[in-house]
Amino acid sequence: LDEMHNSNGTLSPESSPALRYRANVIRNKDAAPDPQSDRAVSFAEALSSLNQPSPSPTIGGSSDQVDEFTNEKRDMNKPSLEVRLRVQARLARIIAEEVAGYQTGVIIKGSTVSLTVGSLRDTADKWKIPPQAWKAFRAVSFRSLLFVGERDLISDGGDALLRLNVVEFHQIFSPMLAAMGDGSSMEAWLAATDVLADVELRGGARYGRGKPIFNGTFT
Repeated sequence: LDEMHNSNGTLSPESSPALRYRANVIRNKDAAPDPQSDRAVSFAEALSSLNQPSPSPTIGGSSDQVDEFTNEKRDMNKPSLEVRLRVQARLARIIAEEVAGYQTGVIIKGSTVSLTVGSLRDTADKWKIPPQAWKAFRAVSFRSLLFVGERDLISDGGDALLRLNVVEFHQIFSPMLAAMGDGSSMEAWLAATDVLADVELRGGARYGRGKPIFNGTFT
């Protein structure tokens, strides 16, 4: 604590929220969130890992497996990891393809920059964003534009966001997960927007899942 304060007892500039944020961004870009790994894992890699075959449970499984099964039965409405990843991936692609590049005004007044996306409400209605998640969708959209950049979102689509490592991606999209509701609500939203995703988004509704896993060699 002494190192964080100067002789006057005030917070030192080196520990300000802005500088800590910048330091975290730089560190997360090069270092893995998992200290046991040697590189950062991107959200896209986490999404594609859902397609990896998982070992079948055995009758003589460990107590940890039994506990996990019991907890899963107890939390039926808690969204699964797959559902959470699919919801976030679809939201990222919606923001990249239907929000980025559609701003209608930028106002700079003093040290304040105001960005207006006139079609944002229409986009939320089109994609059936729940009313209670509107403010979170607005916040996540602007955070995505600021963090990744509008040019990359337009040219690379959702991949510009999915390339972020899991820590950075979660920091941006966690408000939407909290606002989307329970597992049943998330699954219902995915099902309700599947047809629209097939028509409007690059890669369609099955983007990030069901891709074949190739283990051989090309000849």
